[in-house]
This record gives sequence, structure tokens and C-alpha cells, in this order.
Amino acid sequence: MKSWVTAETVRWAGHAWVGPGIGVFYGRAGHQEWHLHQAHQISVGLDSTVSVQTPMGIQTGGAIFIPAGLKHQLSAGHVLSIYVDALSEEARALRGAEDARVILITPADVAPIVDALHEPGHTDLQVRTGVRQALRLPDLPPPDPRLIKVIEALSRGQMGREELAAVVHLAPTRFSHGFVEHTGLPLRSYVRWLRLTQALQHLAKGARLTDAAHQAGFSDSAHFSRTFRALLGIDPSSALAEVHLQET
Repeated sequence: MKSWVTAETVRWAGHAWVGPGIGVFYGRAGHQEWHLHQAHQISVGLDSTVSVQTPMGIQTGGAIFIPAGLKHQLSAGHVLSIYVDALSEEARALRGAEDARVILITPADVAPIVDALHEPGHTDLQVRTGVRQALRLPDLPPPDPRLIKVIEALSRGQMGREELAAVVHLAPTRFSHGFVEHTGLPLRSYVRWLRLTQALQHLAKGARLTDAAHQAGFSDSAHFSRTFRALLGIDPSSALAEVHLQET
């Protein structure tokens, strides 16, 4: 697909935070290629509208919701973008949409998120609370205990289908089907996203790119860079040149 973003020299600049189940970027949006990632994205324009192009067309508004797994390209000025992991509690309240859509969220709604990230010693809970309030997410019943076991296994580095299926006492094929039913995504695609977020967390703590890639399970920095570009639409050297990664 041909790029529709004309400002191809504009770089991303600002701050990014990647915590358990949720990521946040706020700052100047730059050029990006077509891409898709395994997290729901909510982008709020801070000084202008936001536009997103998908295979189904273009949506423009003050805030845009992009479901996980949808190929897209974003155009905006200064923006706050929230990335909601497909296995997070928040994602259960966001599932159901297959295309991008305009949503009613204002810069004032997301101001507490920025305030929390600027606060020294802020906690994951403070950021998560700000996100839940901005998105007006309802309280949900507790998740399936099997899902909790899968999330815990993934956090320990158990990412293979067979070992995850064994954790919840399911046949591998049945587990794969159940994972898609719950998240809308194949396990292999989700694991790529999880490894990327883990690498970003290592980078935020001061690790070199090569070390962060290895710690997150990538074979080398080139493998990490290819995945970064496929999932975020930009190469990591350009993306991180003017984006400060905040430690969780």
C-alpha cells in the first residue's frame, strides 16, 4: 500500500512508558509505514485532530480507536497514544470492533495520565487508573483463572504453545483455538508483541539495544529491528532518537 503521510522526514519525539499490559506515548507523532500490532490503540490529538488510514478507509477525529491486529497508518500532530495489551483486563472491555472508529475522548480526559507519568516515583497503578478513567472502562468480573495462569507463565518466559497448553491442561490445538477466541489474535503474533514490549522495558532500564533484544528472546538486534518496524511502522533507531523511554 502506498504511504499517504507526506511529512516523511518528521521524527517521533516525546516520552514513552511501557508497563504491564499498557503502554503510553505522548509527544509529536512522526512518519510511519503501514503496520499492525497486537494491542488495541487509542490515540488522542492534543493540538489537532488524528487521522488513521486502514484497508477500509480513513477516519478522522479528536480521538481514534484502532483494534489490535488491524493494519493502519496514523497521521497526527502532538498526540497521546495508549496501547492496551490483548491479554490485559482492560482489553476485555475493548473487544468487538473490527475497524478503526472515532471515539469521544478529549485532551482533558488524558491529562491525568501525563500528570502521573511526570510524577517522580509514579506507580503502574497510577498510570493504569488514569487510563481506565480516560477510557471510561466499566468494572469487569474476575477473569478466567486459566487466563491468569497463562499470563503468569508468559511473564516467566514460557511462550511455546505446548508449554502454555500444559499449564492449563489443554491439548495444544484446543489451547490455540481458545487463545484466538479470547484475544482475537494468534498466539505466535501475540508473542512477537510481548517480546517487543519486554525489550522496550529493558531499554528503559538502560540496557544496550543488543542486550535488550537478547533478554527479550530475539535472536539478535536485526531480528528485533525487523519486528519493531513490522509492529510499529518505524525502525527503532529513528523511533528512539528523540523519544525518552521512562522506566516502569
